[in-house]
This record gives sequence, structure tokens and C-alpha cells, in this order.
Amino acid sequence: MWQVKIPYCNLEEKEKIILSSFLNNSKGIEEQERELTVFFDSLNDLEGFQSNLNSKSIFIEKISEKIDWLSRWKRFHKVIKIDPFIIIPSFKKDIKVEKRKKRIIINPSFAFGTGSHPTTRMCIKFLVEVTKRGDKVLDLGCGSGILAIAAEKLGANYVLAVDIDDIALKEAKKNISKNNCKKITLSHTMGDDNNFDLIVCNILLNTILELKSDLKKSLKVNGKLILSGILEEQEEEVRKAFLKDFKLLKTRRLRDKNYRWVSFLYERT
Repeated sequence: MWQVKIPYCNLEEKEKIILSSFLNNSKGIEEQERELTVFFDSLNDLEGFQSNLNSKSIFIEKISEKIDWLSRWKRFHKVIKIDPFIIIPSFKKDIKVEKRKKRIIINPSFAFGTGSHPTTRMCIKFLVEVTKRGDKVLDLGCGSGILAIAAEKLGANYVLAVDIDDIALKEAKKNISKNNCKKITLSHTMGDDNNFDLIVCNILLNTILELKSDLKKSLKVNGKLILSGILEEQEEEVRKAFLKDFKLLKTRRLRDKNYRWVSFLYERT
């Protein structure tokens, strides 16, 4: 069996990958954050899939033909430590957490945000650095709700968590309940809410660029903006787009097995 890992930058690209996998007789698809893994029994099917996409960022690996999908799923979702947080998959019932640590329970699902992906990890580290008690926070593209939950546990007094995906909002609602959070509001849109102290935006590059004027309007002067979900080769495009009205305070960089990611911390000027 062959597995193919391929990133996508927007919903159109994602749908194209899924359609091509169906047309080329794939045996299954795993969805991770901003990346799909497609499985093929036949090398001919894999080559047909690859030629349809014509993508440079594609990683192919031959794997065992016998896959225990449940064990694979549980093996992938592990306890993650990002000080002061311990992020625990909901199926792990026996994890003890030190008193000084903050527990986050996440149900691994189709919604982005289990804490494992570099983009999420960097966002959490920035949240730890800049979230102040009493802050008003906007989480754009909330996925599983992990960043909104982290913001409340760090002292935010109000968190608006926004996602256009109904499945994501349903999963976020479950996770918010599991973590006994009371200060998070879920929504499909930003609405007219503004004057935020902090905005965290862990979404695709194209959407970040489209939302730039809304981000400026919604953030207080001297408010902080965290941008993530950006591949290293997209870095310059972000820097140019946010050169005006925002001051770059810091960048973070992490890589996974295949890609290099960068996240930004800005201040509204």
C-alpha cells in the first residue's frame, strides 16, 4: 500500500484532492491540519492521482498493507505538553496533571486543532506570552476550539470563536463543555463585534489576506494579532501584506516531517 501526503491552501484545493482520490480508486483518506493523506493499493492509481494534481508538494511512501485504523488513530493522538498546558485526548482517562499545569481535553475529530500540528503549537505559545487577565479575544477559524479554550484558561474574560464549518462548531461546543469553559461564544461570523485586545488567526493564507481589513478594524490600537497556518515559502507575502498598520513583534518557526511553518505576532499601530 502507498500513502500520499499533500498539503492544501484553500477549500478548492482540498476538494480537488478528494475528487481526484475518488476518481483514482483510493482506499481511504486521513485528514490532518491543512494536509490530506490518501492511500492507494495500486501504483497505477497513485500515478494517476499524482498526474491529475500536478503538485510539487507531494510526499509518497510505501507502507504496510495491513492497517489497524483504530490503533493508528489512537497512536497519532498523544498527550501534548506546551507549558503550562497538558493537552489530553478525550479517550485517555488516566492522565494525572500537576497542580501548576492547566489541563485541556480535546476530542480528536475532523475539526482542526488537537495541539499536535506546528501551527497550533506556535499559536498556543504566543497566547501564553501575550494573553492578559480580562482580555477580549477573537479566535478566527476556531476548529476544535483549542485556542479559545487556552485563551480562557489563561485569563481571557470573553472569547469569540468563529468558524464557517458547522462540523467544527459542533466539535468546538463539545470540547468547550468538556473543559468547563463559560466565557466562549461560538459563531459562524465575526458580526459587528470589535475592539478586541487579541486576535488569533490559525487559518489558510488566502483567507488571512482576505481578512486583513477586518482584522485591522476589529483589533484595538496596541492590540496583539497572532497569525499562523503559513508555510515558510509564504512568509514574504504575509510580511508585505501586514507592513502597514501592524508592527511585527516576533516570529516562530517549527517544522514537521515534511514542511516548514512560520507564525507571526503583530501589534496594531
